[in-house]
Amino acid sequence: MQQAKQLSTVKRPVQPAQPVRETRPEIQKARRLKKLKLITIAMTCFALSLVVVAQYSALVVMNYNLSEARAELSSIRASTREYEVKAAQLGAVNRIDQIAREELGMVEPEMGQLIFINASQGDR
Repeated sequence: MQQAKQLSTVKRPVQPAQPVRETRPEIQKARRLKKLKLITIAMTCFALSLVVVAQYSALVVMNYNLSEARAELSSIRASTREYEVKAAQLGAVNRIDQIAREELGMVEPEMGQLIFINASQGDR
């Protein structure tokens, strides 16, 4: 223990650590490398932000096209309903009978003009 005390109390000359000095070209090279890294990072961030903006603009265009398609679809459905109602009105038996009598001058056939045919089960 006493030896450890003596070793710790012995005064030795302490030499300051000498900093490693870089030469001028090495410093400039390191600075250029740092600038290059910074520029590369900035350009990469800029490119990625352009990609994000392009994606969002494409999304906006698609939503616009989708809303136009939905509006056109609802218009087509409305006109389809109108045509179905019109077809039902034009195809009504009463209307056809009225046109046949009034415009075309058709009359109901008399009893002697009708021929009834009975079909047997085997003909089918």
